[in-house]
Amino acid sequence: MKKRYSHRGHTIECKDDVYTSIVAGRSVSGTMLGVKQCIDWWSDTRIFRRPAEFERQSFRTATGPSSEVYKGIQIMSDDKQPGLWYILVRGQLLKGPLPKIKQFIDQNALSR
Repeated sequence: MKKRYSHRGHTIECKDDVYTSIVAGRSVSGTMLGVKQCIDWWSDTRIFRRPAEFERQSFRTATGPSSEVYKGIQIMSDDKQPGLWYILVRGQLLKGPLPKIKQFIDQNALSR
């Protein structure tokens, strides 16, 4: 049984985890992401490239922000500045290294 998908006006067919489509009159096959990248490249530039010519051939797993619950308060990591964490205290942002934030929570007896 073939599964069919549509991407930017092109039909992508899947059989046994091999995705195929017709781009610029040529048949292309590979991973779903590779075929989509080929279609995107053709649609944007009108230059044909095979899916194998693209570097990234697999989907990245989504990584959400790390968080930790300490004494009922959620402390979240800052993705843009590694090593820094933050909490919201009475509508104010408190940011710093994790041990310092835990020390602040202990000293000010914050709890939810």
